[in-house]
Amino acid sequence: MFIIDGMKSRAHREVVANPTAHGWVLNLYLNGERYPERVCDYFQSEYAPTQELAENIVRHASDEQRHVRLYSHALSTIGEPVVDLAPPFVFNEVVRSFTPDTFHILPTDGEDAQREKLANFLAHAHFLEKRVGRSIEYHADACGALGRDHAGKCVAAVMRDEERHVEYTREAVLDLLPRRKAQEVLDTHRRAEAKANLEFSLRLLRNFLNRYDNGISTQRKLMFRVCEFIMQGASRLV
Repeated sequence: MFIIDGMKSRAHREVVANPTAHGWVLNLYLNGERYPERVCDYFQSEYAPTQELAENIVRHASDEQRHVRLYSHALSTIGEPVVDLAPPFVFNEVVRSFTPDTFHILPTDGEDAQREKLANFLAHAHFLEKRVGRSIEYHADACGALGRDHAGKCVAAVMRDEERHVEYTREAVLDLLPRRKAQEVLDTHRRAEAKANLEFSLRLLRNFLNRYDNGISTQRKLMFRVCEFIMQGASRLV
């Protein structure tokens, strides 16, 4: 996986060097941040059993809305439009396709069911935010290396929030459920995200190579094809 990490870092630099590809990746991030606006089962803070958790969830939802504005601004600084992407290019959707149960809390649910569903949402959010945080760390580094300072500042601001989201969501799962059950829930969502990440990364790499390979050296293209082969193999093992 260290090989893949190195290739992802290199891929982000290739992306940032191409304004059109850079716009595409910023739209990938933006559409993920906008996803909660399109569903009814994210950030159901009214079912949090404590005021502190409710406030954290409300703040998290507000952060996502602010991130949409930040990515929109980053796109404007490189002259690229905001674009609505199809579900296969929204990471949240892909993760949910590997997630076995719903976490939509209903008013008719009992207290235990509400806590379990909320814990499942927070575990889902934990692993999703952790992965996205790592991705935007690559992206912020690439922006800095290639002098895309305005876009880089926007991405760095998002990254700081993601670190906080990763921390509180895991703690909340452990507080909401008995230890063994909490670990089962975390394991379920860790596996779902890991499978989704490989499928999503492979889809993005293929799309990038098919659409934005102008200017990439033959050696780099070969390296990315090797990465594609590695991810294909890894996806069969997860």
